[in-house]
Amino acid sequence: MKDEVDTFLKMLLKISSTILIVYVFTLFFSCSDDIYLGGYNKDLEEIHHQMFEADSLIKTIQMNLDSLNTKVY
Repeated sequence: MKDEVDTFLKMLLKISSTILIVYVFTLFFSCSDDIYLGGYNKDLEEIHHQMFEADSLIKTIQMNLDSLNTKVY
């Protein structure tokens, strides 16, 4: 009787661990590209657009400073 209980518990442990692994992988792959920054939900396209705007602004400032022959320390 004890062997049957041990066998059943081992089988139950294997099944539950397999279900847990499948559940974790399902959660991992079902995550979307939504990112929360400062409490606001932003998708990757919006983040890339804002990074492009900031990069363009920095390049414009650097070009204006270079045209004035001003050194930045």
